[in-house]
Formats: sequence, C-alpha cells, structure tokens
Amino acid sequence: MTVPSVQEAQNADQQQPGLHTLLTALRRRAAILVIVVIALPAGALGYSLVAQKQYTATAKLLFRDPGFDQKLLGGQALAPSADTAREAATNLGLVSLDTVAGRAADAIETRRLTAAEIRSKVTVAAQGQSNVVAISATDASPAFAKLLADTLARQYILFRRDADRAKINGALELVRRQMVDLDARQRNGTEGRSLREQVEQLGVLAALQTGNAELVQPAETPSSPSSPNTIRNLILALMLGIVIGVGLALLGDRLDSRMRDREGAEALFGRPVLGVIPESTSLRSDAGDALHLAGQEAEAFRTLRANLRYYDIDHDVRSLLITSSAPGDGKSTVARYLAATAAAAGVRVVLVEADLRRPTLGGLYPRLRVRGLSDVLTDQASLAASIQQLPVSIAGAPTGRSLDVIVAGSPPPNPTDLLESDRMRAVLTELGERYDLVIVDSSPVTIVPDSIPLLRQVGGVLAVMRQSKSTSAGARRLRDQLAHLGISPLGVVMNGTAPLKGKDTYDYYSYAPAPAANGASPDDTAPPPRRWGRSRREPQRERNEPAAS
Repeated sequence: MTVPSVQEAQNADQQQPGLHTLLTALRRRAAILVIVVIALPAGALGYSLVAQKQYTATAKLLFRDPGFDQKLLGGQALAPSADTAREAATNLGLVSLDTVAGRAADAIETRRLTAAEIRSKVTVAAQGQSNVVAISATDASPAFAKLLADTLARQYILFRRDADRAKINGALELVRRQMVDLDARQRNGTEGRSLREQVEQLGVLAALQTGNAELVQPAETPSSPSSPNTIRNLILALMLGIVIGVGLALLGDRLDSRMRDREGAEALFGRPVLGVIPESTSLRSDAGDALHLAGQEAEAFRTLRANLRYYDIDHDVRSLLITSSAPGDGKSTVARYLAATAAAAGVRVVLVEADLRRPTLGGLYPRLRVRGLSDVLTDQASLAASIQQLPVSIAGAPTGRSLDVIVAGSPPPNPTDLLESDRMRAVLTELGERYDLVIVDSSPVTIVPDSIPLLRQVGGVLAVMRQSKSTSAGARRLRDQLAHLGISPLGVVMNGTAPLKGKDTYDYYSYAPAPAANGASPDDTAPPPRRWGRSRREPQRERNEPAAS
C-alpha cells in the first residue's frame, strides 16, 4: 500500500471526501443505518396494522355545454370561457366551494356533518386534460363514502343548474317588464310578438338547464380500504429510512472526529502504521517487580520492533522519541513495552522517562527508586546512579534479561528548561554511546513544549494514536507541529485496537518458552546480543523486503 507524504496528507484535508471516504463512514456507522432502516418500516407496519381503515369512493362529473341557448336563441346566452384551461380550473374551484359542501351537508340525513367536515373528507381532482372531474370521498364506512361522493356531485349539478336558471329568469323578468311598458298597439304589433317569443324561449331554456354538468359515473361502494396502504407505507418508510439513515450515519461520522482505523491514521499523517497494539487488560494492569508481556501483546510489540528495524534498512535508528497528541493515548505504554521487547531480544536498550509532568514508572513498579532524570539534570545524582534495572518476562516466563530505565525523578518546577538544557543533550549523547537503543518517553508535543527541544536530538520520532479515542483534530495538530519543526515521524502506532480473533490472532505464533535442561533461563543459551539495527556482519537486504508480521 502506498502511503501519502506529509504534504499530500495536509493537502488531502482540504479536499472533499470521495466515495471511498463515504463508504468507510457508512461502514463505521452501519449500526445507525441498520437501526433506522429497520425502525422506520417497523413503525410504518405497526401503524398500518393498528390504524383505522378508510374507504374511498369516487364519482365523476362531465362538464359540457349542451348548446340549448344557441339552438333556441341563435346564440349563446351563457357563453363559456374561450380558455379551456381556465374553464377547467373554474369548474374545479366551483366543485370545491363551501356553498356546495354546505348543500351536501344539508342533504345528508344519516349523519350530521358541517361543511368543513365534508371538505376534510372530500378531494376534487381533474382527470388529466379532459373535462372530467373526480370527486373522491373517504370515510371509515364504505357505504357512507359512496353516499358522500354521489351527494356532493349531485348537489353541485343542482347548484350550477339553479345558478344558470337564475340568470335566465333575470332576463325573462326584464323582457316581461318591457312588455308591460308597451301600449295596446305595440303589444299587438311586431314588437309585442317578438317579446312574447323571447319570453317563451327563455322559459323553455330555463327548464332545460343542467348546469353544464352531468354525473357520468356514480360512486361505487368500495370493497377494500384505501388506507392504510401497508405495501406503500413500507416502501416509503424503507426509502425514507435509507435516506435518513445514511444522513445520520454521515453526520455522526462527521461530528465524531475520533481515529477509527489505521487507514485514516496513515492518510492523515502521510506515514505508515508500523504497529497495531490490541486493547489489553494485562497491559493496563501490569505492575509489580517486573515487566510482564502476554503472548498476543508480545507479538504485537515484536512486529512493531521488526517494522522499525526494517522499514528503512539503511537508516539505523539509535534513539527514538515516542509522543502523542493527547494524554491517555498510551505513549508511555508503547515506550515501556517496546523497550522491554528489545531488551528481551538481547538489545542494549535504555528507557528514559522524559515526561517530567506525569511520570508513570514509579507508580507501577515500586522497586524503582524515586531519583531519576530530573535529579541528573539538576546535578543531584549521577547518570550512572540513576540507571535502574527492571526484569522482563514474556508469557509468564522470565527471560533472564532486564530493561535499563531512568525514571522521571523528583518533580521539577521547570521541566521545559531542564529538557532544553545542555546537560540533557549531554545525557542523551552519553546514553547513545552506552546503548544500542535509547527510547525516550516524552510528554505530548501538542500539549506542553517540554519535549520540543528533544525532537532534533533523537534519531526518530514515533507518534502514538489510540483508536476510538485520539481525535483527527489532535492528530492534525501533532502532524503540523512536527512538520513546522521540520520533523517527519518514522510512523504511527495504533494503540488500543480491537483484539484479534480467529485466523488473525497472534496466538498462532505465540509460545511459552520451555525451561533449559540445566535449569537455567531459556535465554541463557541464546546467541550473543544483537544491535537494535542491522549488524555490520548482517547481509544486505533488498529495500523492498517485507516487514515482519
């Protein structure tokens, strides 16, 4: 896998997330997605099962002008609109009038309803581009739904008929008043005959009025409920659940800035993950007179050590500073057990506790004396006198080897000044001459500046991130702080990951050392100690040689 550079990682922070990022976020938040996708359809199903069934009956009206006025009068007395779309909208609006609903309420005797209640039960809709309007009535009773739809349709026809007749009767009354104003000669003449013909025609026209609407399809009693529609509700709930679930998953992942996997750490730092340390109660509870490593944890640290040795085979790291972005990430644990793993392999290694503000070694291992680094830096103790030994055991068996440690010492008032002093540089130089490897457990670089002076005095820097605790923001601050100082870390250690199971477990490779035949420690017969890096006698390996696993 190609790991991006630090500059590429910084540039990637400015880019929009791609499909892979979105899919990774959904995979991390799959629980939210699954819960929402299941909960919404389940709720829709429950509602569909308990909700009262509603039935819908539909009656259809046809709007058309029979042309009676044109046939009788030779012209249109009630001329329709020339705009067909406007005429259809007018008809639709007339059917929905409160007056029509009120007439229907008065006509229905089986149930007393108000006009507002009828409007809430009825929908009126045009049927495409035709002159047909559908009146749909919904009620818990199928028979009442049919009655309501038919009644509203018929009441509308009566309403329109009465309205049209009222217009014709108004014209008829006007013609009759004209006849009254005529004298006897005019009444018996041509003018009188014309007015009498108009009265007769208007009377016939009034009698023929239909309201330009007819009930072409009465409502039928529905045999199945229109709501709740269980299938439709489930499909809509499922689609809505997917949309909401994906949205919540992405939002939750966006708001949760914790480091979730090694891919995210590598992309953010632009450096490889050199070690993955599983969450372990034995690492948390280790204390007493010796450093204890269980089988799986020991293999994890062996892998980390091997990756550090062979990641860049031409670069012999003789001193290593371990830091993190925040307290609690496990940098001290990684430093302690990485040093113990190297010591168990016969490497001359010393662990320097340079986190003078929050030391941990003295509290875990009571056998260690209090005097340490701060006392050396203030000339209250010699370097040789401050070096102490801590036995190392793996898988419950003593290795016969010890780890040299220098504890933090007495709490100083000025830790930054002490670590920045020439005396500290001299201590690191002297330790580098005595040991194959110097591991410095430092304070978090982004929290306090104590360890900043040490960054350029060591051969490499290792950043520790705790999975599901370290935040992306904190990791970016650590990355940018190191980049600002011109430091490129060797890599990242993912601490506190889920324990490996099944075929991925380290247990396949773990073992408990058998005691030697003569009763000595199994490491008494081990070959002479090797250097932390490649020995001068070690044959040259290709640069692309895979790291130990």
